[in-house]
Amino acid sequence: MADEFDFLESFGISVSEASEPANVYEKFILDVGNQVTADLRSYVKEKVNHTGALAQSVVYFPTGALSFEIQADFYFKFMDEGVNAVGTNNQGSSYSFRTPFVSGNMAKAIGEWAGVDLEHAFAIASSIKQHGLKPRRIVDNVITEEVLERIAKDLATVTGLTFAVNFEKTTKEWQ
Repeated sequence: MADEFDFLESFGISVSEASEPANVYEKFILDVGNQVTADLRSYVKEKVNHTGALAQSVVYFPTGALSFEIQADFYFKFMDEGVNAVGTNNQGSSYSFRTPFVSGNMAKAIGEWAGVDLEHAFAIASSIKQHGLKPRRIVDNVITEEVLERIAKDLATVTGLTFAVNFEKTTKEWQ
C-alpha cells in the first residue's frame, strides 16, 4: 500500500510541514478557529435539545492562510435564527414555514428525532408549523463582543498591530 503522504512528498512538502502551521500567525488563526468550533459545539450540546448530530456537524474549515469558516449542517441556521409560523413573523426570523401542511419527510424526521410513531410525529410537526421554532441564538451567544475583543487583543499581542475583529454570518453558504 502506498504511503499516505506520497502526494505531499511529490510536491516537495514534508510530513512535518503539512502537520504544523508555517508561522505563529497561522497557528493563532488555527487555534482561534478550533476554539470557536469547540465553543459552538459545546453551546449546541448544552442549550439546544436533541442535537447531537448538529453539534458534531460544526466544523472548522480553513479558507486561506489567515482565514477560516465555521460550517454546519443546513438546519443550523434554522435552530440559530428560528422559523416563523405559517403566515406570521412571530419568531422575528428571516425564515418561515410556507404551508401548514406537513410532508411525510418532515413527519418521519420528527418521529426519528422524538422517538415516536408516525401519527404522533405528524401532530408534533403540525404544532411546529403552527407555532414556529424558537430561535436559539447560538452564534450571538457564543461569538460575543467580548470574545471578538479578546481575539483582537491576542492578535495585537502576536503581531504587534492593532486589529478590529468582526464576525460575519454567511448563512447563504450554509445551504
